[in-house]
Amino acid sequence: MNEFATPHPFAQRSDMRLVGVVQLRVAGRLYAVPVQAVDFASAEADSTGARGGFFVQGDQMGIVVAESTDEQQFKRQIMEGCAQAVRHLSAKFLN
Repeated sequence: MNEFATPHPFAQRSDMRLVGVVQLRVAGRLYAVPVQAVDFASAEADSTGARGGFFVQGDQMGIVVAESTDEQQFKRQIMEGCAQAVRHLSAKFLN
């Protein structure tokens, strides 16, 4: 996913569940980024082909992870989303 330009297809889904918030410090600023879980097995998810990650929707941002995954993979998805968020925020504010 191109975390710098496109909104995530799941950003507007009503079946997403908030699982927490991660705090990221970039360029002396602290950002609270919501982490939401979604069921990728649904027909709507399958039609988009997306499988989670960091998203930007207007002035909102967040991380989407798979609802039905083991704890280790769940943490890995959050860490990858955090890395994408840091790259996005760094490019936006440090360039």
